[in-house]
Amino acid sequence: MVLDAELSANTKAILLLTAPLVVGKSENSVRPLSPAEYYQLVYWLRQHGREPADLLERQTGDALDKSELRLDHERIGQLIQRGFLLSQALEHWQARAIWVVSRADPRYPNRFKRRLGKNAPPVLYGCGDAELLDSGGLAVVGSREVPKALLGYSEGIGQLAAAAKCIIVSGEARGVDQAAMRRALAEGGRAIGVLAGGLENAAMARKYRDALLDRRLLLVSPYDPRARFNVGNAMQRNKLVYALSDAGLIVESDYNKGGTWTGAIEQLNRLRFVPVFARSDGQASQGIEALLRKGAHPWPNPQTPSDFQQVLDGKFLAWQTESPRQAALLPEEEDAVPPSAVDEAREVTIREAQAKDAYAPAETPSDQLFSKVEQLLASINTPTSESEVAAYLHVTKTQARDWLKRLVRDGKYKRLEKPVRYDRIL
Repeated sequence: MVLDAELSANTKAILLLTAPLVVGKSENSVRPLSPAEYYQLVYWLRQHGREPADLLERQTGDALDKSELRLDHERIGQLIQRGFLLSQALEHWQARAIWVVSRADPRYPNRFKRRLGKNAPPVLYGCGDAELLDSGGLAVVGSREVPKALLGYSEGIGQLAAAAKCIIVSGEARGVDQAAMRRALAEGGRAIGVLAGGLENAAMARKYRDALLDRRLLLVSPYDPRARFNVGNAMQRNKLVYALSDAGLIVESDYNKGGTWTGAIEQLNRLRFVPVFARSDGQASQGIEALLRKGAHPWPNPQTPSDFQQVLDGKFLAWQTESPRQAALLPEEEDAVPPSAVDEAREVTIREAQAKDAYAPAETPSDQLFSKVEQLLASINTPTSESEVAAYLHVTKTQARDWLKRLVRDGKYKRLEKPVRYDRIL
């Protein structure tokens, strides 16, 4: 796919509404719609039998002005009038072989529509063969900082995937992700990197040039090609990696923190797009052991391309051993928590909570929602802004600010100044 003048009217409208469209620096550009604001607008359009392209017409703009939609109608009008900025951005992307596709286009990946529903990104930017988007593959994810042995392990997975003609899907992050991608490409295989930022730089990187030209690599992102990496985008990126895959393999994870852990728990407990595997040989870690106890399948360690393909086809259960976790997986570090101790502590906690609940008033739905928000934010282990929290939770900035203020009042977070950030108090 190449970016050309044949962008649909809907795609142009969606870009005008949601994309920064700033090639250079600008202090006066109008703020694009957030995902939550965009879906609010789309819902109104659908209710009235319209689509984004209709906003380019004066008649729809007048109807919007008379509506009770809780969005700044003047701001929407200003966004739609950014035609010159759009033409500049399109020219800039064209020069870097970056294409763009929106949900309104038939080329948009069905896997995102089917699995993410209304949470599917309105726009995708990419460089490389877009046909790979609906091809499936194995998501290989893991921590950024891992021992050399696990980098070698990840490269071995990439090598076997290439032999099996299976695509490696990853977040293109340093460490496990890049190791698996790098080896798969070196062996003539294919890979998809889902980026949380920096698509423009990655698309021009020398290390990816040959694979992009050979149509064996796809770099894709729901964020503006010039957007920088941030924690909120990285957290949202996890579900996109799994959504493009047939199965996921977690090579290494921190325990109860970090993007790898958060994405895996989200898949195991809520989304369940694909089977999630965790590494089942080599030295154990507390994170991997915990994920196995939470329902991740032990990776069956296929040795041939045929066996590898069977894992992706869902036939792994037929040839798993009765005790898939090897003895080497048992924690040896002093700071690792044995499963028995964890289980015992959990049972004590449950009994204590049940005793308290017998006399405590029932939580309101609002309290339950806030508790869930607190759990989700706990996975972010660096200071974060209101905008990043809003993007991570798919809510408005105002709602994110309210929750963060409550966390500060409760003494669980502290507010940092210049720039304003919120940091969890451990």
